Amino acid sequence: MSMGEGLWVAGHQIHRLRDGWGPELVAAFTDEMLCARHVSAAMVYGEGAGDDAWVEYSLEGPGPVVSQRLSLLGYTRAATMSFLDGLLDGSYLAWGIPSFLEEERQRQEAERTLLDTSTADDWIAAVAAGPDGLSPLTPGGFTWFLRLLDYTEPGFALQAALMAFPDAEVTFILDADDPDLVGENSELNNMCVDALDQVHQASAAHAPVIVLTEGSSDVAILEPALALLYPHLTDLVRFMNYANNAQGGAGSLATTVRAFAAAHVANPVIALFDNDTAAADALRPLYRDSALPSSIKVLRYPPIALATRYPTLGPPSEQAPDGRISAADVNGLAGSIELYLGEDVLVGSDGALRPVQWSSYSKGSKQYQGEITDKRDLQVAYQTKLAKARENPDIMNEQDWSGIRAILDMIIRVFD
Repeated sequence: MSMGEGLWVAGHQIHRLRDGWGPELVAAFTDEMLCARHVSAAMVYGEGAGDDAWVEYSLEGPGPVVSQRLSLLGYTRAATMSFLDGLLDGSYLAWGIPSFLEEERQRQEAERTLLDTSTADDWIAAVAAGPDGLSPLTPGGFTWFLRLLDYTEPGFALQAALMAFPDAEVTFILDADDPDLVGENSELNNMCVDALDQVHQASAAHAPVIVLTEGSSDVAILEPALALLYPHLTDLVRFMNYANNAQGGAGSLATTVRAFAAAHVANPVIALFDNDTAAADALRPLYRDSALPSSIKVLRYPPIALATRYPTLGPPSEQAPDGRISAADVNGLAGSIELYLGEDVLVGSDGALRPVQWSSYSKGSKQYQGEITDKRDLQVAYQTKLAKARENPDIMNEQDWSGIRAILDMIIRVFD
């Protein structure tokens, strides 16, 4: 006899899957577990059922393997114990139907009493003891406890059964009449991989966005600014913690991006590079060698109006031993986070903007790299500005948040 559609553990049907199944259940198996067997109507319905025959598809695997995969998909043992406790508390079985037979009323009362006093451990112990020959209607019997799983979430039902039968074989029999599963264009051979992709996509759609930057100073500036300017988004945007990682810079960030891509991180990821020459050099091989998934966005700090005509300090000359100040468009050349802190931070005690100093020439990008002077002083001034805004939000109307806001707006909108 064919077992019939549904979930089977140790030869016992635990779920009939009347309402179908989702990708989370299929992802608990692997494509190598796909099996196909020829089934006749007689095998399913008994002698005299006719001569019809078909191919029955199933996913079959060892319980320990399926259980481990379920755990990593969120159906952990702890969560399953909570599921069983809730199932026992909320089960109604047959007592929702009034009975006028004294025997039936007594049976229903026995069910209520047993469920009120049973725990997840009791359920596992009763099922693990195996078939006892009792009627499915007998409270406390093997089949009575097992049938509580039907109509529940299939992933938790399967994990619960595997906690009772940890070494058993699992069989997931698919609907052979489903046109999406059979036929010349069948995708059965890849169904588990495809299901896992769907799970990851669904997870990514609701997971916080991870923001990677070139270093800890970027995080120290952007994270509190997000809390100040967009407090309603702080639980949806997470900046990577660099507290235990002293390494930074564009090259290190490019390496991290490759690592996140190789690890198939489910969260949406934004890699924020400076808007300077060093970033351009680091990004060139990344763009050339890597096919990044759509969940990873590589961005550079945006061009800003203040930087289009910004004072720069050139090398010393005979006419200018201390270097010459001249205005230049430093977008793409010297756009580190400090350039975005606002004109109220960038202006020094002399009333002039702190200049960008040209440092080196990149042959690859064919342009100079610049760095704003007095970075540490600027960061301290920004923290003072931030503290004042926290203390009195109204003062923000007098402060310049345009550069920081341009970065945060870019982060918020990149996945639109």
